Amino acid sequence: MHSEAQQAGIRKTLTFLLGAIALMVGLIVSNYLHRDTTLSRESAAKLGFIRFEQPRSVNLPILSFQDGSPVSKTAFVGGWDFLYFGFTACPDICPTTLAVMNKALLEDTKKNPRIHLVTVDPERDTPEQLRNYLAGFNSDFLGITGAHEDIASFATQVNVAFGKIPGSEKGSYTMDHTGSIVVMDPEGNYAGFIKAPHQPAQLREIMGGL
Repeated sequence: MHSEAQQAGIRKTLTFLLGAIALMVGLIVSNYLHRDTTLSRESAAKLGFIRFEQPRSVNLPILSFQDGSPVSKTAFVGGWDFLYFGFTACPDICPTTLAVMNKALLEDTKKNPRIHLVTVDPERDTPEQLRNYLAGFNSDFLGITGAHEDIASFATQVNVAFGKIPGSEKGSYTMDHTGSIVVMDPEGNYAGFIKAPHQPAQLREIMGGL
């Protein structure tokens, strides 16, 4: 039989051990819940996201959103933004990419980037045309337009190339353009780009790791 002093000592030891175990479990759970889920540059590259070691500042020219409001210096500040340079008459890659980006959006909407289509065909892509076209994918997607030279200035700064290709019929044309998705960080800087082709699972993992 243990004496009362021995029993008290055993209870004290058990209480200490249980407390230590509870503390360890608490630390493990806390570390899991607050773990850093940000993608490393190496992991991002494996997903096709070329993330610059140092984000690059951009001098925004005169551009406007589909509702006519100006694209100000703070337009891309406060959250992540995905920009795709394309046009509404695009027969394949543009609608495919927009559909993939819409499908990739996360259930945790706070982590979703704002998605924009920057038209490379401002001659035909009026604000109304952009609005109606993007509504077919997601009503939250925003179109950006402007004068050809201003769009070209912006595109050059984010490593996007585009040009007009004459069609078979007189006066007809299509547009050739880079298929990458431009990524802007919450400070409004050019953070990198996601190479084509794009898949929902790939983009979803990138979005979750921003």
